[in-house]
Amino acid sequence: MYQPQPVEEASLGTTTSGESSHSPAYPSPAPPFPSQTPHQVYLACPECRSDHVSGFSRKSHRVAPLGQIYFAGQKFGAVCPRNGIPHLTSYCEQWIFERTGQKPRFREMFVGYAINKDSSNSQQVEQQLSLPVAQNQPKAHCLPEKWILESLTAEFLAADFSLVFPLINPLLFEETTRIAYGEDAEEPTLERITAKACVLALVSLLSYHFPLHDASSRIDGDACANAAQNMVADILEDASVTTLQTLLILLLHDTLCGRLQASVMYHALACRVVFALGGHATTVSVPRDRDLTLQEHEDGHLRTLFWLCYVLDKDIALRTGQPPIINDQFCDLTLPDGYVQDRFIGRQRNRKSGRLQNPWLPGDLKLSMIKSKAVTSLYSTPSLRMSDAELLKTIRELDEELESWRTSIPEEFSPSLSIRRDVRLAQHESVSQGMLLIELHLDYHFLLNTIHCASGRCMNWEASSTQQLSFGVQSSFDLSVQASRATMIYLSASADRVAGEAFWFFIFYPLSAVMVLFFNILQNPDHLLATHDMELLSKASHIIRSMPIRRVTSHEKEYLVKMDKLVAELSRLSKCAVDRHYAHLSMQE
Repeated sequence: MYQPQPVEEASLGTTTSGESSHSPAYPSPAPPFPSQTPHQVYLACPECRSDHVSGFSRKSHRVAPLGQIYFAGQKFGAVCPRNGIPHLTSYCEQWIFERTGQKPRFREMFVGYAINKDSSNSQQVEQQLSLPVAQNQPKAHCLPEKWILESLTAEFLAADFSLVFPLINPLLFEETTRIAYGEDAEEPTLERITAKACVLALVSLLSYHFPLHDASSRIDGDACANAAQNMVADILEDASVTTLQTLLILLLHDTLCGRLQASVMYHALACRVVFALGGHATTVSVPRDRDLTLQEHEDGHLRTLFWLCYVLDKDIALRTGQPPIINDQFCDLTLPDGYVQDRFIGRQRNRKSGRLQNPWLPGDLKLSMIKSKAVTSLYSTPSLRMSDAELLKTIRELDEELESWRTSIPEEFSPSLSIRRDVRLAQHESVSQGMLLIELHLDYHFLLNTIHCASGRCMNWEASSTQQLSFGVQSSFDLSVQASRATMIYLSASADRVAGEAFWFFIFYPLSAVMVLFFNILQNPDHLLATHDMELLSKASHIIRSMPIRRVTSHEKEYLVKMDKLVAELSRLSKCAVDRHYAHLSMQE
């Protein structure tokens, strides 16, 4: 998710930052774009089916801001919740036209077509929107050979991937396996169906994550995933830890496959199950001097899965613009025992008990709590009633809390306030620690950008009643641009080190950054760093394509082509804005 920033309104080439303009801040000339015919309808986004492009009024600033694109107090569009691609309004396109002299081509690129309501093309569109179905899909009662499950599970538990995504507890999963592979009865119990769904989901995910493993070549992972998905309707009646981990496994599987909307749906179900089990309200103290009982294993695993849901919940809200499901006020957010000590060390076992350390989980729990505050304080509907001064005060408080977090973590992992062009990444012994360093840096700058993006809703930032308020908006704007710039510089050095399974988690970082840089260049083409920022924009396609993808399918290829088109158009328009500005200055001389 990104929110473009508040900018000083001025006609292109007539004023620079800090100078006043006698022209209206938002003139409304006739749009230079042809209107659609009565028999045509623009399908603005073939993925989310939302016609964001045509329906927004520039005055509709009282719409809940999460996921919306705001600029100088006006709403310029929205973010596609499925892929992060911007849907810009006709008014925003007109704003771009006035600063570049060029008609934006976003509609042609992402709508790609205008379909006739009476045309057979609509059937083709529906086919494009459907999910792929695996061939030779196994029936629900067909499980992979047991050795395949055991081999992939052992590989998973030995990898750091299991600490980042602690989807199963080894002891509890042994019981799940026993139930799933037990003798068939005429009427399988709900517990049995749930166990089978869990096995099928896990095998599918692990065959995807470990494609070179011998066991992965013996099964059709997509078919297993489809079989597990078909069983979800049945297992929802079974509010159990097995059901919860099944939903989270399917969530992760669909995320890795780029089916982000489906993963969001699984997330919603998982949160409801964790609530039903009480995982949000029960803390667990883990004894260090003895083995855990079976109940303690289950309680501890439930609490771990709650934290996984919590981290994902805040990220989904920020990246898709959809409201969070987990309300912090109803949760006990006591951190797990030993979390702070274990978070920044390598994989190890307790010498006495032999147990593996606490899971790391994706992201950072304390940072996720700040994300939650940012969503609630800045992007909820009540936040729309804030005055500009109240909004800036909240932004400043969140900024201070974020800075306190940054300085609280070990120096070798602490994100830098600013990133130089010649940044060099520290070398770490393990891939997981290297990924942690990258993730914390990108997460920090993404959240810093998100916090300060809220100032884009300040309605009178240019004509603020006090100099202090005007300075506060400008400072917030500068910090957002700086964070976006740092994101792109850091990614240019680290993109090829990102783990293959992280592509669909990380793609929102560059998307957020390039849009902020783009709007800043168009508003301030004479800025000292405008040329530098244009270079960062032009590199965005290369940066995105440098991020490894675990398995490249037609879906990933199509998405990368969309990114190429988006970046090329942003670069073209940015260059036009800068060229037009200096051409206008030459004419004045």
